[in-house]
Amino acid sequence: MQTPDGQEFKRDQASEQASKAVRAAAEALANATLLLLRALWKLIITTWRLAAALDSALWRATKLLARKAVNGLFYVMGLAFEAFQSLLLWLPTRTGRAYSAVSGVMLAVASLWIVDELRAGAGADASSQSLLRPPVNEADPILARIEGRYVHLSEIEAAARAGGFLDGNEILTAQSAFQRDLVESYVEQRLLARAAQDTGMQRSPQVLRRVNAARDRVLAAAFLDSRIKDAVQPETIERLYNSQRDITVLGDEVRVRHILVETGEQAEDIITRLNADGDFGAIARAESRDRATAPLGGEVGWFSQGIMSPNFSRVAFSTKVGELAPPFQTEFGWHIIEVLDRRPTNTVPLAEVEDNISEFLRLRVIDRTLRDLEEENHVVYYRPETSQNDTQQAPPDLLSPELVDVDGDEGDETGK
Repeated sequence: MQTPDGQEFKRDQASEQASKAVRAAAEALANATLLLLRALWKLIITTWRLAAALDSALWRATKLLARKAVNGLFYVMGLAFEAFQSLLLWLPTRTGRAYSAVSGVMLAVASLWIVDELRAGAGADASSQSLLRPPVNEADPILARIEGRYVHLSEIEAAARAGGFLDGNEILTAQSAFQRDLVESYVEQRLLARAAQDTGMQRSPQVLRRVNAARDRVLAAAFLDSRIKDAVQPETIERLYNSQRDITVLGDEVRVRHILVETGEQAEDIITRLNADGDFGAIARAESRDRATAPLGGEVGWFSQGIMSPNFSRVAFSTKVGELAPPFQTEFGWHIIEVLDRRPTNTVPLAEVEDNISEFLRLRVIDRTLRDLEEENHVVYYRPETSQNDTQQAPPDLLSPELVDVDGDEGDETGK
């Protein structure tokens, strides 16, 4: 029989070589076994000496376990020797060589596959980490993600303004949004709203009415804001201030305090007591019917001509500083007043009244917008009838009903 390289191969020669290899392996295994047995013997001797002090029953159990362990060890060694001998005899055969070749190929493929999986896993971890990081958007930062949809700072700000959590000129940043829990609140609201939609609550008539009311409120606020932004401009404020500047020059101002009583007899009695060194503030706090000024000792404060009712202003401005005016009557009752001080007035600077003018223009835009819309849409109100018992009488007001109309005939100062 010839080998693949052309040499003669005898079966007896192969068996002899295999036997030599087996004998050599057996000798090596015997030597290893001998060394193992020597070590085991030392262990047994040590165990014997340690167990000498133990009870006889425990010693018998130890010997039995040792015998079983030794027998099992020899049995395993015998199986391993037989398997190793069979393997050495089988590998030189054609089947053994084919199996070795196939096993080598499979091992190489498996190794390559493991390396590729490890590389792919590292790439997947990197890609997953990149997916967790939102895109950079400096103009409108991304603050959260809900099922793959990014939530921007502008959405958080709009929701916060609609909920009244931000003032008109307040600027919201990404850091302040998280510090004030506005982002978490927005996400929670979105999640709850989506859960409600999943259950079909948006089709409920009650929910629909509330949604429509909220939508109308947002749209109305946006419409009015746009109208106010167009109307309340710095040049509009200055133009209105210049057109009404003469009203700010009101002549002299007086500072008075007064006591309001019901009858003339009560007023004369109070004058008598005051002339006898009575305490004006104490009497005002105790007996004045004007509960707005009574706790202040009757102090009315500074006012100019035309601010109070005509008779009250006439008496106040005709009385000298530090003097008591004779009792006089108005539609509110009988008054005793004392003039505390008097001063001339000057034109009010624009900076002091700019906020008031802005508020006036804002309210006027709202009023005129609503009035025009009501006329265009022919709005009719059906108010329920009220009885006389339901009406309430307004409290006394010393302010004059003849105040100058700041709107006057100057036209629409909004520039429209």
